[in-house]
Amino acid sequence: MSSQSRNKEVEKIIQCIIEHLSIGLVFLDFQGKILFMNQKARDLLPDLAQASIGASLKKVLPSLASKLFDCLQKEQASFLETSHEHFCALTIKVVPLVINKDKKYAMCIIQENRKLLKELDAIIDSSYDGLWICDKEGRVIRINRASEKINDIKAHEVIGKKMQELVSQGLIDRSVTLEVLKTRTSATMIQRLRNGKQILVTGTPIFDDRGEIKLVVVNERDITELNRLRAELEQSRALARTYRSEIRNLHLQEALLDEVVVRSESMQQVLSTAMKVARVDSVVLIQGESGVGKTFLAKLIHRASKRRNGPFIRVDCGAIPESLIESELFGYEDGAFTGARAKGKPGQFELAEGGTLFLDEVGDLPLKVQVKLLRFLEENELIRIGGTRTRKIDVRVIAATQRNLEEMVKKGLFRKDLFFRLSVVPIKIPPLRERRDDIPSLIHFFLKKFNQKYSANKVISSRAIDCLCSYPFPGNIRELSNLVEQLVVLAPGNPVDVEDLPIQVRKGTFEINIDMEENGWNLRKAVERLEKRMIIRALKTFRSQRKAASRLGVNQSTLCRKAKKYHITFDAITHHDD
Repeated sequence: MSSQSRNKEVEKIIQCIIEHLSIGLVFLDFQGKILFMNQKARDLLPDLAQASIGASLKKVLPSLASKLFDCLQKEQASFLETSHEHFCALTIKVVPLVINKDKKYAMCIIQENRKLLKELDAIIDSSYDGLWICDKEGRVIRINRASEKINDIKAHEVIGKKMQELVSQGLIDRSVTLEVLKTRTSATMIQRLRNGKQILVTGTPIFDDRGEIKLVVVNERDITELNRLRAELEQSRALARTYRSEIRNLHLQEALLDEVVVRSESMQQVLSTAMKVARVDSVVLIQGESGVGKTFLAKLIHRASKRRNGPFIRVDCGAIPESLIESELFGYEDGAFTGARAKGKPGQFELAEGGTLFLDEVGDLPLKVQVKLLRFLEENELIRIGGTRTRKIDVRVIAATQRNLEEMVKKGLFRKDLFFRLSVVPIKIPPLRERRDDIPSLIHFFLKKFNQKYSANKVISSRAIDCLCSYPFPGNIRELSNLVEQLVVLAPGNPVDVEDLPIQVRKGTFEINIDMEENGWNLRKAVERLEKRMIIRALKTFRSQRKAASRLGVNQSTLCRKAKKYHITFDAITHHDD
């Protein structure tokens, strides 16, 4: 074998040995051009893998090239600072090979720093948060143990794969790495994994010396448990708000009930029902005789409801002329009828927006108006008289009557469908004669009230109280209030005793005393005295000429004529609220 052939054979053997070394070797000339590099160098420095023989190291690895030239100028071997290429710790030793002053070469020995690499792995794996490291193409280079646990995967299942591929496979619904590569800036988003978890991820780009993205480091944190805890916290807060609201309602109800004088079991049940229905917006129908306190109970329901800050508007359906009741309730538009306001007028329903409308004596509504009331109760909408526009009104309706609506339905005087619509929550207030346990407490309540009003200090004896308890009080609480006020103002003695009570109370029954000796046995004058007293009593009891006329069995015009005859002034008699 010739020496030339032998040299070529030795050269091949040397190249083969160099190619299989466990360290990377790169040979360069004095100008920094790559003459040779083995596969290990390409593996450790991926930028070299894309470079060809003869390429300038300055373009491939600018930082390494500058240190290389410095080493060649000094003509001495040197170690470069440890580099972290793709989070592999490397030590690069540059050895100058000077043959003569015209032939200078360099050998770069690239070796993994196993100790530093192990420490770096330990640091990454000790992180509580998941860490992903991807290259500039979005290919996964490294993930830590926390990421394996969060994503329910093994590192070898994803390393080497591009993020776009992992999104296509459904491992994640979207990639923050791709967003970082697109925008060249940090990005944060919430990802949903295929295992159902939600994670908060932040991607941060790492740039090389040329300003190009070299790596993308992604930090991820499982927020599934955090979301669950937040949901539980919100639930707890909502429950706390509910409890606080209930407590406020209880305190409000207690404050309101302190204003109510109740001892009898029947009235306690009435108040309990009223407090329950105050929490909702259901229609309430309050029934009871005149003077039992229907208006007071309606106001109590309003004040205990969530509408307490809205208006409370009372409409006496029996006191408004039939020709005006529809316009009063529903309002009218400009020019709806002769005498109408130029700009129209809102009705009581509109004025009660956001609050409560109390329809007192709803049984006195004409059938025509009953139809419109029914339509409103079903749809919460109304149309003004003369108008075409539908108005949506948010108002709660409470109705009251002393009349027997069921009997009126049978007689065709009240709509059956309206009766059932009003009777969603019926409340029957018993008359005072059926709850005599309340009378002593009511007496003391009104006595205190009128003593303060008139700066008096009257007391009522136990005998007088017993006598009052036996009286049936046909005018109910209103009559009792008027009677106590009368005693405070007019009773000569103190304490007030039985002798100071009106004669009809002392007798224990309601009757009109006729003094037969006053004008002898003149029948006409006796009848006139009886008629006058009955008219006065009816007007005081029912507070409405129409109601009083109905109970007396005469029409309203006849009652007005007789009242004028006897010089009875309606306004002077009926001045107290229900």
